Amino acid sequence: MSPSAPARVACAAPSFVTQAATRTLQDWLAYFDPAAVLLTGDEPAPRAASRLRRHLDADIRLFRPASATGNSDPDHLAGVQVVVAPTTATLERLHEYEEDQLNPDTPTFVFSDLLALDVDTTTLTTTLVGREEYLTALDPDRLDGTYIHIATRLPAEYRREWAGLTVVGGGQEAGVGGTPLVALDCRNDGRVLTRSLTRSQLGLRALDRVGETRAERLREAGFVTRTDVATAPPNALADLSGIGRKTAERIRQSARAIADETIVRTSNEPLPAGDPVYIDIETDGLNPTITWLIGVLDGTADDGTYMAFLQRDPDAPGRAIADFMAWYTANASHRPLVAYRGWDFDFAVIHDHIVEYCPDYADDWTNTYRFDPYRWAIEKDNAILPGRTNTLEDVVSALGYDRADTGLTGAAVARVYQRWMADQSQTNEPDWDRFRTYCEDDVRGLAVLYEALADSDRLATTTDRRTDTTTQGSLSDW
Repeated sequence: MSPSAPARVACAAPSFVTQAATRTLQDWLAYFDPAAVLLTGDEPAPRAASRLRRHLDADIRLFRPASATGNSDPDHLAGVQVVVAPTTATLERLHEYEEDQLNPDTPTFVFSDLLALDVDTTTLTTTLVGREEYLTALDPDRLDGTYIHIATRLPAEYRREWAGLTVVGGGQEAGVGGTPLVALDCRNDGRVLTRSLTRSQLGLRALDRVGETRAERLREAGFVTRTDVATAPPNALADLSGIGRKTAERIRQSARAIADETIVRTSNEPLPAGDPVYIDIETDGLNPTITWLIGVLDGTADDGTYMAFLQRDPDAPGRAIADFMAWYTANASHRPLVAYRGWDFDFAVIHDHIVEYCPDYADDWTNTYRFDPYRWAIEKDNAILPGRTNTLEDVVSALGYDRADTGLTGAAVARVYQRWMADQSQTNEPDWDRFRTYCEDDVRGLAVLYEALADSDRLATTTDRRTDTTTQGSLSDW
């Protein structure tokens, strides 16, 4: 097992579990494919727990700190050390557990409902409620290991160090109202990565132009799963009240894309001529002052040459841009530059940083041909992508691309570089090779998507005849 292999924990509020339709629960679990489910919040949830047990595979754990009592012995989840702490008594025993049940050289994830957040709207300050009692029971000075505390009464986006206490939100209210469902990837290197999915991306509502009303209408007509919709005769959908032929065809195409994990073309608009150059950039945040890594793939997804234009020195913010432009103008200026959601970020940032740091390349940049598959497919409505969401990760995963296990996200990478900018000591230096690999993973995934777009059928119409008539279920059925 990789030292950073994740244990995925799907988080949901008890009310989501008790109120969601059975199909919705099944789709939620199929999408996240968790090793454990965490019931969040601070209310006991016997009904939610009972219902979940009927749907969970035997090897999927159920964590519910608010409903548990007494001590909880350490456990392992996909090779990751975990402890459920329903009371401070469990925290008091962690030093004992280190003697015979926990390896202090490996991080331990502690799940509890003992911490909450109090926000003072007058002073705009926050207080971690229960922190003093928590620290007293924990007594960190007695512990040799590293502990990451996942608090079920805090929102999933919460991350903070409190006097040496690493606290991560466990997804309070996950799945309630507009709050997304989340999954936490707990890793043996101590990091916690978050994935999210809104309720509107589950079941039939994951289809284009299908809200709750249309979803119910489809179910009443016997189209219960996405595969049912994908294989339906076009007229069967078009004849339903409030849908019509054009909308029916769009719904059917969307169902086909997700159920078959394929790209469905909706126009005959061609892709740009010429062999593309795939790029992805890393910066110090959403309002960047430096583009410190530009990953470039020259060639195909499988065997193209990857190059990383990396600038370790924050005091030379234009170096990576200048090095990339020197290579591009000398070797590939006649070829299109391709970036996913490039018009929203990559292209604009490169332009601004060329103007600011290396203006000699301004004309060369202006003359480049830039192509954004997201804008072409989604915003210009030329294709339906197969991901449950339109993130690059979801789309290429649906296309069968196995991402490298770097344990990084764009936000995490930016935070690491921000710390490096503030403190360039040897102990704080980032793992540059890991960042290169992360960026390479993105550009190779982008190439997988582009090649799939190029290979996809042209305009898919109601005259399409699907040959797969199997009725066997799959993870994408719902």
